[in-house]
Amino acid sequence: MPACLGIYGRSAQQCDASGGSVHLDFSALVRELGTPSKLIVNSTPELAEEVEKEARERVGPKRGASNLYRKPVYSIPPDLFTGIESSPAEVLRELGLATTFITASPFADIARHWAHVRYCATLKSNQKQVLALTPAGSDIVHHHKVAQSEQLGVGLALVVAKRILERQYPGWLFSSVDVDVALAAGFLEGVGLVRQKNKATMRPDYFLVGRRVGSSRSGCKVYVLECKGTHGNSYHSRKQLATASLQVGSIEVGARTLPSLIVASRLSTAGIAIDVLDPPGNDDLWAGTPGELDSLLSEDPGPQRWTSGKPTFEQFRARQRELRGSQALQDSDSELRSAHAAYEASLDELPVIFQVPEDGKKWLFRVLARNAAHSILRFAGDNTSASQFTSPRAADLQRLPIDDPAPDWQSFTVSAESNIASHRFVGVNYSMPLPDGASLEIFRGVEKGMYENLHEGRISSYLRRAHQLRDAWGSVARGASASSGPYQAVSVGNDGTGLRIRVV
Repeated sequence: MPACLGIYGRSAQQCDASGGSVHLDFSALVRELGTPSKLIVNSTPELAEEVEKEARERVGPKRGASNLYRKPVYSIPPDLFTGIESSPAEVLRELGLATTFITASPFADIARHWAHVRYCATLKSNQKQVLALTPAGSDIVHHHKVAQSEQLGVGLALVVAKRILERQYPGWLFSSVDVDVALAAGFLEGVGLVRQKNKATMRPDYFLVGRRVGSSRSGCKVYVLECKGTHGNSYHSRKQLATASLQVGSIEVGARTLPSLIVASRLSTAGIAIDVLDPPGNDDLWAGTPGELDSLLSEDPGPQRWTSGKPTFEQFRARQRELRGSQALQDSDSELRSAHAAYEASLDELPVIFQVPEDGKKWLFRVLARNAAHSILRFAGDNTSASQFTSPRAADLQRLPIDDPAPDWQSFTVSAESNIASHRFVGVNYSMPLPDGASLEIFRGVEKGMYENLHEGRISSYLRRAHQLRDAWGSVARGASASSGPYQAVSVGNDGTGLRIRVV
C-alpha cells in the first residue's frame, strides 16, 4: 500500500484507489454542512396521474390486488413548496431526531450520534446552489446505496413535509413520531413485521403531529408520512410513490383515513429532486383549552383492546368509491354481487388495516403527543425525563433481558450546555479526534427554556415558547459562521432541537 498519508493543518491527505492522494479538508466539509441550498420539489397533476397509472397497472392476476385498497393521490399547491431551502445539517438533525427510538441498548446515545456522523460527507450545495449528492456519497456499492437512500430519504422527506405543513397551517408545530413505535406503545395488537411474505402488511413511516396553543384554544392535527429515496430516475420515484399510496391508507381513525404526504427523493450529484403528493383524509383530532391539553397529556393513555385486520367489505367499498372520485359506484343488486365477488377474490391480497374508533381520537392524540415530547427529550440525551412520557409497555419493550428493572443507562440526562447564536441549549456533546490533532465536535440538544418546560411536563408552555422563538431560528444557520468562527455548521428546528457540528 502506498505511503501517501500526509497531515496538513485542519486537513488530511489519504490514498485513493489508484495510489494517488485525496485532499480532505474537514473545515470545508463542516462549512458545506451548514450551507443553505435550494431544494427542487415537484408536485403536479401530471405526476399524480402517472403515479395513479402505475398503481392501477399493478392490479392483475400476476401482481395481486393489494393496490385496490390504496389512497388516491393529488398534487399540492405550488405556493406550499416553492422556494424551500435546507442544509445538510438540517437533514442530519431531522434524521437524528426521527431515529431517537433506538433505546434498548446502553449505546443508544452513540447510535443517535452515529446518525449525524455517518452521512456528514454525502450532501453539499452544488454550483447552482442546489442541494446535491457529493461524488463521495455517490461512489458506493449498491447495497450501501440502498441504506443511504432510505436514511437520507427520511431526513429530506421530514424537512420538506414539515415546511409544507407549517406553510399550510401557520402557527402550528409539527413533530415526527415513528408509526411502529406509536402503535406498539399504544397497546394495539398485531404490530408485527411490516412486510410479510404476501406483502399485505404495509405501514407508513411516520405520524406528523401538529399542535397549536393559543390564548384560549389548543388543537391537534395528524398527518401520515411515507418517506422514499432512490438513486434512480423519475420512473423509480413513481414506482415508490405508487407503493406509498397503499402504505399511507393502512391506518384509519373513525372509519376514515388520516391525511397523508408521500415523498420520494432522487439522489444525484446533479441535484436532489423531491417528488411530493397529497393523499386526502380527515385531519382534526382534538381541540380544547391549554389547561385541558396539559391535563390530558399528564396521564398515561392506558391499554386498548383494538386489533388490526383485513378491511371489511364496507371498508373496501368505501375505498373504491374514494378511488373512483366523481365516477359514483352503483349500488344495484347486480353491482353489489359483482363487487362482493371481487372483494372475496382479493381478500388475501388486501393489506392489514389498523383501526382506531371515533371515540379513540383523544387516546391517539395522547399517545402521539407524549411520544413527540419523549423523542425531543431523548434527542437531548435526557432519558430520565423522557421516561415520564413512556407507556409501561413501551418501557418493557426498551429493556434488555439482562437488565435490572431500572438499568443505569436509562438514567442518563443532559450533560452539556452551549450557546447557539444568542440562545442557550442543553443536551449532549461528543468529540471525535481528527488526523491533525483537532477534533470534530457534535452537540445536540434543545433550547433551554423549551427543555425546562418539557422536563416539567408542561407541554402547553413548551408550545407557546416554540411559537415565540419560531422567527429567531431563520437566521441562525446563515449567521453562524460569521459570528462564531468558520468551522461550524448549525441547524435549529421550530421544535427547539439544535445540532451544531464544528472543528475545534
